[in-house]
Amino acid sequence: MRIYNTELFYPMLAMFLWTLVVMLRNLQVRVVAVKRGELTNKYFELFSGAEPPETVQKTGNHFRNLTEMPPLFYIICLAVMFMGRTDVSFIVLALSYVALRVGHSLIHLTVNKVPPRIFLFAASNIVLLIMWVRLALAL
Repeated sequence: MRIYNTELFYPMLAMFLWTLVVMLRNLQVRVVAVKRGELTNKYFELFSGAEPPETVQKTGNHFRNLTEMPPLFYIICLAVMFMGRTDVSFIVLALSYVALRVGHSLIHLTVNKVPPRIFLFAASNIVLLIMWVRLALAL
């Protein structure tokens, strides 16, 4: 049986890079809103004052969303790697998690339709739960 000691690094890297892309998009829409006069730099001091444009709200909300559950993904991947439990199933689950989160992001940041968005969000969290339960049962 082959040991996959570092393969979970790649889904973690993909999740990190996707989060970075969303962060850069968040920065871009904020700069554009200020340049267009829709917001001032003062708004970003305490995030209060004028109501920000929808794109600023949406990208900010989504970036925050990517800092909530995904850390549990990074932790489980690291735990699996350090405990020497990495196998094809964990790799497939990790890649599935990333794909579901990217799909969730793309829907949220574009058409923003709740039913498909919540489906992908829930599915990603079910995958994450399966990863945690699978490691717990392997101990």
